[in-house]
Amino acid sequence: MKNDDIVLIQRILSGDEPAFANLVRKYQKQVHTLAWRKTGDFHIAEDITQETFLQVYQKLETLEDPTRFPRWLYVIADRLCIAWLRKNQRQTEPLEETDISEIETEAYSRFVATEHAETFAEARRDLVEKLLAKLKESNRTVITLHYLEGMTYAEIVDFLGVSENTIKSRLRRARQQLKKYGFMIQEALDITIKEKHHSQEHLDGGFGMNLTFERDDFLDSLHVLQSIASERNASPIPSNVLIHAKGSTIECMATDMEIGIRIKVEGTVKEEGAIVVSAQKLEDIVKEWHTEKPVDLVKTAKNQVEITSGDSVHQIVGFPDAEFPQLPSVDEEAFAIDGKTLRSVLNKTEFAAPAKKARQACLNGLYFNLFEDRTEVVATDSIQLAVAHCEPFKLSEDSDGFIVPLKAVKEIERTFVNSPEIRISRIENQILFADERTTVTTRLVDAEYPSYEKIIPMSPVVRTVVRKDPILQTMRKVALVSDPKTFKVCLEIDEQQMRVSAETPEPDEAHETLAVESSTGSIRIGMNAQLLIETLSHIRTESLSLEFSGTLKPVIVKPIGEENHLCLIMPMNLES
Repeated sequence: MKNDDIVLIQRILSGDEPAFANLVRKYQKQVHTLAWRKTGDFHIAEDITQETFLQVYQKLETLEDPTRFPRWLYVIADRLCIAWLRKNQRQTEPLEETDISEIETEAYSRFVATEHAETFAEARRDLVEKLLAKLKESNRTVITLHYLEGMTYAEIVDFLGVSENTIKSRLRRARQQLKKYGFMIQEALDITIKEKHHSQEHLDGGFGMNLTFERDDFLDSLHVLQSIASERNASPIPSNVLIHAKGSTIECMATDMEIGIRIKVEGTVKEEGAIVVSAQKLEDIVKEWHTEKPVDLVKTAKNQVEITSGDSVHQIVGFPDAEFPQLPSVDEEAFAIDGKTLRSVLNKTEFAAPAKKARQACLNGLYFNLFEDRTEVVATDSIQLAVAHCEPFKLSEDSDGFIVPLKAVKEIERTFVNSPEIRISRIENQILFADERTTVTTRLVDAEYPSYEKIIPMSPVVRTVVRKDPILQTMRKVALVSDPKTFKVCLEIDEQQMRVSAETPEPDEAHETLAVESSTGSIRIGMNAQLLIETLSHIRTESLSLEFSGTLKPVIVKPIGEENHLCLIMPMNLES
């Protein structure tokens, strides 16, 4: 957390505006919560939060120790809250001086006025806000950050700048003060005001789900799921993970509504069940704990989730699993392919797909063209093209070609990096990739891929063979002095050598010369150095051929001794 802050602060001080936006997003919720609890006014807290980050932006260069940023931020917010309270003469009274009859009367009157359960819950929450406001300021702050915001002890230590023992003491005192109103706090805030964490749930009919994991196994799965779960969608589902236990099997699932992933996690099922929880919060909690202690996860009343490891206990809000999308499973007759083979064709092609989302939907992914004797995997951004062959995909008799989104391709490469075998199954507009533990599901791009075969020259005029490493090193050297706007270089080839030079406005021309293994003629042609370097980096053989059909015709790059791979690059006009 501190290291992340240091990097962001360094970027901000160097003029990186997006870095400041990232810093605001990281701490905005905590600052607003703190200000809200201190002032008791949601909208005033918004104003104080805005003023806090304005001062941060203006004074950041005065922060001598970036590792102390959370504490420094807290001090700024706290001072602004104190200034507002003094100006408006707000005061709080000790909890011990509260008249319980006043509270009970208010609760009863609110109940009578409430016609629906949801409104009643909000009324209870308002009442608890008043109870929390009567706590000592330091105790109210830690109980708010820990229970309402779900912050770990370590995160609160960073934010408030006090020791972990102090945090625990304040939480204990706050819980003790709130004990006599425990039923109100528990119903309104869904937190249990007690020292131990097992008892009350049994009164409600037992646990809804009870699981035990080894910490590292659970954390590894959460890390993979978090790469799919997204906070950008308005629906709560994409930012969460579904934990489902049945029989002796535990599965965790996440989706961004386009890509889904389900993972079997090693663990013990003490009681079956399912719950949806925040992927980020769950990962943040588990990664703070010691590796040698197991993690217990229990679904309690009202879809609460209690996570325990040793003496550490956290409770977070969960959601029913009914609305979570159903992710399909790979069928028993799915086509199986060697994992290394699949990873190879993806690596040889995905670099040629557009780095950013293209206007033509068909280009935003890899095209799997299915033939009887082979499958061709294709990627292009209309300037470069990459094609790799592998064994034919035998998905079904009526299967035609399909486009897998680039994001899903990268997830497949990351998820199945060590899988010896991967099974593939197509279900209507979805494609599934699975090994023994994990299944990745993605929607297919609904578009028709262009006829890429038509732009591949069949009869080159000049064919030059060179060793890969020398030409790659030469291109990298010349690219350094080429125009950074175009990265244009000139290739002059004859039967004995290749001369590579950079077109620059400087009078001293930069160039490198290397020997060729063979060449069927001579040519002078302009190329984009970056595209050529990227293509050469994905060639796996010692030598390669460059095939030219003219100064304005596509250049073909082929590995020597590997017939199932070719790349194409469009040339550039030379000024002279």
